[in-house]
Amino acid sequence: MVLRQIEGIVAIVANGAGKSLSKIVLTHRAIEAMKPGADPYRVPDVRCPGLAIRVAPSGIRTWDVAFRIRGASGVKRKALGAFPAVGLDDARARASALLRAAQAGRDLLAEEVAAKAEAAARMTVGELIDEYLKRACGKLRTRHEIKLRLKRALASILDEPAETVRRRDIRKILNATSDRGAPREAEKQRQSIGAMFAFAVAQDICPENPVRGLQSYSSGEYRDRILSPNELRTFWEWLPVSGMAPDYLDALRLQLCFGSRIGEAAGIDVSEIDQKLWLWTLPAARSKNKKQRVTPIIGLARDIIAKRLERTRRGPLFVNERGKTLKSNDVGSQIVNRRPNIPIDHFVSHDLRRTVATGLIELGIAYDLVAAVLGHEVGDKQTRTLVKHYVRSDLLPQKRLALEAWDRRLCAILSGELSPPNVVSLDLMRR
Repeated sequence: MVLRQIEGIVAIVANGAGKSLSKIVLTHRAIEAMKPGADPYRVPDVRCPGLAIRVAPSGIRTWDVAFRIRGASGVKRKALGAFPAVGLDDARARASALLRAAQAGRDLLAEEVAAKAEAAARMTVGELIDEYLKRACGKLRTRHEIKLRLKRALASILDEPAETVRRRDIRKILNATSDRGAPREAEKQRQSIGAMFAFAVAQDICPENPVRGLQSYSSGEYRDRILSPNELRTFWEWLPVSGMAPDYLDALRLQLCFGSRIGEAAGIDVSEIDQKLWLWTLPAARSKNKKQRVTPIIGLARDIIAKRLERTRRGPLFVNERGKTLKSNDVGSQIVNRRPNIPIDHFVSHDLRRTVATGLIELGIAYDLVAAVLGHEVGDKQTRTLVKHYVRSDLLPQKRLALEAWDRRLCAILSGELSPPNVVSLDLMRR
């Protein structure tokens, strides 16, 4: 009977978008039996007011719903998709939701469009990191380090809207870092993430800073780890069997020779090396204190660099797996990944720098000269002002003597001679 009713009505369908026919109880079978006519037509559903199935001359059947919003004029109509991709139950559920909202005086369609636009305008955590680096960290020397720390720490929520991140989300991330035995790194992450979200609040990207109120993960005490002579020799002998690429090994070895920061040693460019005078000039742009530093290249350091220069004529002396200049984070990651197999107690690359500084002091070298070798400032305010504005000496003769003394000591350690260090000339006790 339903089929005969539909067939009879099709003949009187008007031209245009289609005429609504008599309501019937729509079923899957009834909809499939509807035949196309010369013009489109609609068959409303008895069970769901406003819902209808529209049959086009091509035979395509689509759902639509018509409703009037309480307190507003005019009728709204919304297509709900094609049948059978959108089934009868789904079409009724969607139509019912629209009708309930309309009866309450709400335009659910407009609300959904606004919500979609708002969601599209939301900045994800990953996008916030990029914006923060661009707007707030553009000139910072540590920009790359901040980027890696944020990307690594927030990897699990990079695609989440930044404004939806809550304190519990950050606490979970930081706890995981601390629980794996790296509370200082957890604290650095807390500070970096907190600074980024403070920027986001100031830029009206986020309503609040989810890091605010989280307790510190570190007391802030300075590390005092230095490697003993036995540990130095064990570490040096372990490097060739560590599985690290030669570039990483030589960068770490140079750090032990110079007492430099690992990023300074790893990032050496051929242009920084004077092969006639055998001097390494660290440019101000790569120096933490923004000051150029000249270091004599002697002993083990000269052997390492000379071999490198035999096959590297220009560009970075050390590169990572991607062929880019080696960075401190590259080396740090290699150490972290191999930490379970390193035959000495937990250490970080900066502990090697501290070991060299301590070794120089034990050799009787004055604190201010050790600072000059390592690129640090010492003395009271007047002394620092004097050095900053008036002193223009690189102290190369003194640095050379100090590094020669350390090179002898390092070679003795590596060869197994663990006798107390011989204090160098008292001339190095004065600048």
